[in-house]
This record gives sequence, structure tokens and C-alpha cells, in this order.
Amino acid sequence: MKLSLAIIGAALAAAVSASSTTPKPSQPEGSKSWAGTSNYFVQGLSASDQKAYISALALAGVKVIRLWVSQQPGGGSCVKGSISRNSAPNFEEAIGKYNWKTLDFLDQTLVYLEEKGIKALISPHDANLLNGPNGNDIYGKTYGPGYFYEQEKAAAAFDERISAILNYKGAHSGRVWKDWTDVIMAFDLQNEPFAAEPAKCRQPSAEKWVCGRASHMRSVLGADNPIRVASGGFGGDISHGCTFVGTPCDDLDIISGILTRTHPPVHRYAGPQGSNPGQWSSQYRQWMSQSNGKLVNLEEWGVDTSKYDPTSEFPANTKDMNAAGLPWLYWQLLPSKKCSTQDGDHFGFYIDSGVPYANEIKAANEADSPQNWTGIVH
Repeated sequence: MKLSLAIIGAALAAAVSASSTTPKPSQPEGSKSWAGTSNYFVQGLSASDQKAYISALALAGVKVIRLWVSQQPGGGSCVKGSISRNSAPNFEEAIGKYNWKTLDFLDQTLVYLEEKGIKALISPHDANLLNGPNGNDIYGKTYGPGYFYEQEKAAAAFDERISAILNYKGAHSGRVWKDWTDVIMAFDLQNEPFAAEPAKCRQPSAEKWVCGRASHMRSVLGADNPIRVASGGFGGDISHGCTFVGTPCDDLDIISGILTRTHPPVHRYAGPQGSNPGQWSSQYRQWMSQSNGKLVNLEEWGVDTSKYDPTSEFPANTKDMNAAGLPWLYWQLLPSKKCSTQDGDHFGFYIDSGVPYANEIKAANEADSPQNWTGIVH
């Protein structure tokens, strides 16, 4: 997600040799589907606000929340209607120099999630910070959106970041994240890899980068670790043609989709369901056929509430998803409004806004998915 706009749900030859282009068999059996939300700022909220929000999500039946290792403003700033209290710096202000405080805040959020039985999907970095719409962090300043995916030095530095995050021992939980299988379902390679410059995903270096990072992440996690490696939504919106670039990589487990139907890991944003009947169920079948046997979920999607009424469009879209057993994460189910802000995000809605999201989450949890999420989410 290009967070500031809310437009919303591998490098080395040695690593490439570890990936196979032999198609994997389809998932042998299905399971129940699931649903959840993304939230990149929840760790910045006060303890009471976090607990109230997470309790509301749990009551609605949310199974997964997608989180970011990200900077938080703190100081009473208003972020999407919520008051940010915890100030967290960028995790990496200089290459290889880590601000553990940033992970400490996120670790506390994970403790709250575990208490309520909600799983986390964690993005270790935002590709939209590579001189992109969300800013320009140390990787963007050092390598830019192009060389970051091409240079061995950049890949090695990013691997070290991944290792640091996965091996981090929580200040509040006392748990090493790579071993915390009760709450962490998966790590994204990155949030929306290649999104700052989508054309890069069509270069030969793209698959090398994906396979290399996936193999490194799996090596840190361990071969038998049930925590999965997810794509994070290659290229951002599926219209950029990047979503399935990592399908040959053996160590990539989940293709995350992002779809944004306003213009129009699958990331996507939805137009009126009445004009696109069966849009999700038919595309899910297509995505599975393209996934090389990997799991597929709709990691980011949203309804443009400036154009459509979410009280009708949200359930219209999710009914189609649930009919197909397509797991989905909405952008975003927001905490109850406590302050006013305008950031161009018309996709999120507040959990007390009257949108019948709990009914649709319950239906997702009861739906039969053609893919098997047992031991990952369930």
C-alpha cells in the first residue's frame, strides 16, 4: 500500500539455483477461509486504544492483521482518525544500524494480538520508501528504486535487515519472532516490492531478487518452521503485471494480491460489484492457476467510499470473495475515530461506522477455501 496516499488486502545466482521452475502440485485439500485487515500504525497507539481496537477485531472474528515494521509519529499526531502516542524512528536510519525501539513497540502489539487469538502478517520494509510516494529512507537514498533490486550490496544489506527482524527477541513478549508461531503466520518479503518503479519487475534481476530474499528468509526461519514467506504484493496493484513474478521461487509460499479497482500479493481496490458480478470468484480461479501451486490471498483491497456506499458495496464484494473461499485483508478497518485528518484515503472505514463487516468476516471464516490454510491461520 502507498500508505501516504492510501490508494488502497533474489539477487544472487546461487540463490536462483535453489529455486525450481518445475510446477508444484496444487494444494491437496482445502480448509476454511479467513479475513482480516491491514494497519500500519496500530503500534503507535496507546495501550488502551490498541486493546480496544484489537478486542473489537477479535469480537468480529478477524483472523489476521497485517502489520509493518515502520516509523510512528507519536506526540499526539492524528493518523487516520487515531491518536499516535508512541514515537518510533525508522528501524534502519543507517545501513546496518537498527533502532530496536521500533520493534519493541510492534512486539507489544503482537502480545495484545496473541491474547485475542489473532495472527499477524508482518512486512519488514516498505518499498514505497525507495524514493517513492511514502518518502525516501536510507535504502532509497543509497540505492534508489532501481539499484535496490539489482545490486548485490543492496541485497546483502536487506538480508541483514531481515535476519535482524526475524532473530529479534521481544522486549515485552520475551519471544524470538522467528519462533513465535502462535501469533506470526507469515513475513512479507517487503511491502509491495518494485512498486516505486514497477517496470523493474519485468527485468531478469527481479526474479533473482525475489528468489534470493525468499531463500534467505526461509534459511533464517528454518525449513520446518510453519511461519510462511509471503510476497507482499509484487508491484503493488495487480494491473502493473508483477504479482506472479515470484512463482518459480521454491521458498516463496504465498502470493499476496493487491487490487485497486478505483484505477481499477493480490492488491486491488473495488468498483461497484453490481457492474462486475463474479469479479472476485472468477479472478481467484485465474490467480490459483497462475500461482504454481502456491497459496493465494487478497492481501489488500478496498472500496472507494468517496464514490460508493461501503454499507452496501463492502458486503456485495465480500459475498463474492467468500463464495469462492478467497481469503481477504481489507484496507483498512480503522479504530474508532478520535481525531480528524485528511490524507486522501477514501478506502478505510471506522469499525463503528455502520458497515456490516463483522457479518462478512464471520461468513469468510465459515466459507470453504479450495486452498489449505490449516496450521498457518487455523
